[in-house]
Amino acid sequence: MPYIIDEATVVRDGAVKRCSLVIAHNRIDYIDEQTAMYRWVRMPVGEFVMTPGHVMLDFSFSNPRPFSEFKTYMQQHFLAKGCTTLLAVCDVRYEKQLPDALQHLRVHLLNSPVDYFIGVKIPLRTLTPSFVRACKRLRIPVLFIELTGDEPLETLAWGWMYDTFASYPLPLVPYWLTPPTKQAEQQWQYVLAHERIPFLPFALKERVPLALDVLKKIGIYPQKGDIRIGGEVDYNLYAKSNLVAETFTVDYDKHVPLITVHNGKVMKAGDELFFPPGFGRERIVRAPGMFTANFT
Repeated sequence: MPYIIDEATVVRDGAVKRCSLVIAHNRIDYIDEQTAMYRWVRMPVGEFVMTPGHVMLDFSFSNPRPFSEFKTYMQQHFLAKGCTTLLAVCDVRYEKQLPDALQHLRVHLLNSPVDYFIGVKIPLRTLTPSFVRACKRLRIPVLFIELTGDEPLETLAWGWMYDTFASYPLPLVPYWLTPPTKQAEQQWQYVLAHERIPFLPFALKERVPLALDVLKKIGIYPQKGDIRIGGEVDYNLYAKSNLVAETFTVDYDKHVPLITVHNGKVMKAGDELFFPPGFGRERIVRAPGMFTANFT
């Protein structure tokens, strides 16, 4: 039966909107300021601020944990912070390791309570036209490239890889093994922009919400990371009293949600965390970057 999340203050990508959401079949069916004509059950949330469920990155899942440790890690670093979607990264050294490494990671994530996407991290030497084609075939949405800052990026066979990137804009993201110099960061940005390769100019932080622009470039948006018509029922509710008035700015280092809902299921309520093993499922990106204007 449909119901209404009533009088919501929605914070989305820095903008604030006051509206009500009609939920039907576990989807957001309608969003508007006026829903008085509907007679369905209403869930008033006027005392809260609503944000999309967070999408967070983690590089540690290539190393399997016993279930008890896995549960504790997920609760402490993700469920407690309002994460409803995980970007788990598979560590690969050589192309031939890719299928097995992906399968091992999938097995480890079978008990995940939240949905997940799988990215791949590789040394720069592994980045070849053949590897890019393998990623396209296996629908990898993002590649993290290990860098020290001393690499001669301009000598790579970018021309050979360009056609594959053109048909499947797989974004490359720097993963700095040592703190980068400004010159190293500028070289990364200059070379990839010059070669017209899809990329992110900066490294991504683990266990913090990924920005909407990043989600668009990876292709996770519009599946996750937004509150929109047709979207899934993934959201967080924060206490208004803890946030800056009018702008309702959420500081993710200081503020934690009071309530987290993932795919219509309550994952956090106050101090209580729920852990439904296997409730999460792997999500596939069909076309990275479809909803972004550019990669610069």
